[in-house]
Amino acid sequence: MSYWSKIILLDGRTLNCYPLAEGEEAMALDDSLKLDRTGEYLSLNGKAKSLTPSQPTHDKYEEVRKELFLKNAFYLLAHKERILADSRMFLCPVHTPNGLMYTGTSGFQRPTLGIYIEWWLNCDGAIRTDKDGRRSLVYSLAGSPMSGMNRCGVVNENGKKESVCLSSFINYWPLFMKINRRYTEAKCKYQAYDTKQVLDIIDQEDNGNFDYAHAIDTVLMTHEIITLNKRVENLKRDRDYWYAKHQEALMRYNDEKIRMLYAEYEELESKVNAEIDGLREQKKELKAKLKRGVMDNIAYQRQLTPVNRRIDGLKHQLAAFKYNRVREVFPDGDVTFNLMVQDMSNIRKSQNDE
Repeated sequence: MSYWSKIILLDGRTLNCYPLAEGEEAMALDDSLKLDRTGEYLSLNGKAKSLTPSQPTHDKYEEVRKELFLKNAFYLLAHKERILADSRMFLCPVHTPNGLMYTGTSGFQRPTLGIYIEWWLNCDGAIRTDKDGRRSLVYSLAGSPMSGMNRCGVVNENGKKESVCLSSFINYWPLFMKINRRYTEAKCKYQAYDTKQVLDIIDQEDNGNFDYAHAIDTVLMTHEIITLNKRVENLKRDRDYWYAKHQEALMRYNDEKIRMLYAEYEELESKVNAEIDGLREQKKELKAKLKRGVMDNIAYQRQLTPVNRRIDGLKHQLAAFKYNRVREVFPDGDVTFNLMVQDMSNIRKSQNDE
């Protein structure tokens, strides 16, 4: 997304961009989704070559820059704040192969360093740690959006590449494509460093004083905390969903009991409220007699006390029904009075809507 000479990143920060130099022709880039008719990448016929992380690019310059990116992927990630603060670093092209069956490389064209960093930080699983504590970054996506079969590329901290099959492939490629296409216009219109320039600038600014181990540990641990928090929120949503489904099934299974019990409660409530209203009128009459001097305070208190006790007793009777009577009918405690009231309210609302 670009407005005038700016781009807005996923986290909301805005970067000033640098227009191409005078006379420099803007690159034409069509990143719309298209059906793959070339047969060069993952396709429907078995004779076509598969797009794999080991497939070489045809341009020597791109191949060198790709290897430079992979060799320094973790180092660049450790400098994420610096890269996300400079549009020329953010828009640095990364020459890595990505593609899908049916659509080929459309939607994946010319990803950038900033796009990879945003994707790594926002995609659960793009930063990987195995059971032995070895860390790697997913850098290449290739597979079927329909079946989920895939053969993707990861690179470890030493720059060693490996082909892997990612579980839940659907969790990876849509977000990468969304972020990549977000900056299509910016990639065409604004200046960008290449990978070597980015590394040279960072090295010069660090001047040998950069604590890589601390920086990358901070980035990865922060990412892990954010990822775990997201998983917790998802688990809470799943828990609430299935709890609601369980309660709904429970209500429907005990529908007749609930209706009879609630009718019994409403009958009791009506009787109790009617008697309480009558007792309150008695209290008003006693208060009026006290004010008129018909009775003294001792006589007033003597007659008022049993009235208040009766009102309290009636309220307790109603409260006891909500717990004791409901527990008699539902001894397991699965159905509470509040749940029963909510269920009856929903039933009546549904009936009124009809």
